[in-house]
Amino acid sequence: MYGLDEKRNQVLDFVNEVPEEQAHLTPGEDQWSILEVLEHLYLMEQLVVYQINQAIKQGDDHQASEKPLHRTTDRDYKVEAPASVRPKGEFMNLDDAKEGLKKTRESTLSLVNNIEKETLKNRAFPHPAFGDLSLEQWIEFIGWHELRHLEQMKEVRAALNH
Repeated sequence: MYGLDEKRNQVLDFVNEVPEEQAHLTPGEDQWSILEVLEHLYLMEQLVVYQINQAIKQGDDHQASEKPLHRTTDRDYKVEAPASVRPKGEFMNLDDAKEGLKKTRESTLSLVNNIEKETLKNRAFPHPAFGDLSLEQWIEFIGWHELRHLEQMKEVRAALNH
């Protein structure tokens, strides 16, 4: 659904190859460890689900044009993560991170499966880079966002291995 499973599986396939001790290391100052990137993904999905629920409760129909979400993976375009989705050290290890990601995905799928598709198309709220996104595109964005950070985790691992 919305490519979420396929994109999450790519992240998990990568994470399953990362040694636990490497997951905690950062390649440099102002860079996140793989564990911190995973926490960011967890916090981001949690926030998106919360925001979607708020948009549904407010009940205002608001159309948003389709945005090119695949561009999310372009790491040349930098977006500063809002404080609410910056890692705070919630995960002690990779198992904690995987469990957290599993829980947020369950919340996302529960939401998607219990909302009318029309509602997902006809409500929107702003994204910092794309402007207004429909709730449907927000759900799709979760997967593209994960692929963006999969590339970041690969960069971190490559830097640590040199």
